[in-house]
Amino acid sequence: MSDSAVSVTTAGAARVHEVLAREAAADATAGLRVEVVTGGCSGYQYRLALDRARAGDVVIEDGGIRVIVEAEHLPFVHGASIDFSTDAGAAGFRIDNPNVVYGCGCGNSFLLRDDAGAAV
Repeated sequence: MSDSAVSVTTAGAARVHEVLAREAAADATAGLRVEVVTGGCSGYQYRLALDRARAGDVVIEDGGIRVIVEAEHLPFVHGASIDFSTDAGAAGFRIDNPNVVYGCGCGNSFLLRDDAGAAV
């Protein structure tokens, strides 16, 4: 993992490059936006999208791509690694996040370290 707040594996970066290349409106300022939103059975979920940086965003360059994170979400994903996998025929992005203390059985939601004391 790199020293950046968020890193991207070679496979993750390749997939983002591939998707950006297919987007007609993609330009050099486009990147992968990573958000942490409330939802799911454990409290939080990731939302990934192609986007451009806006005021209040932190832009991290890694693996030749731009990772865009709202400044207020950065503590939730600091140290995370974004990968792309096709394991078991299910292609998708995977985020290995050291701030997650519990992930639900569905694999789509999680509990963050700072909220662990509030878990039911």
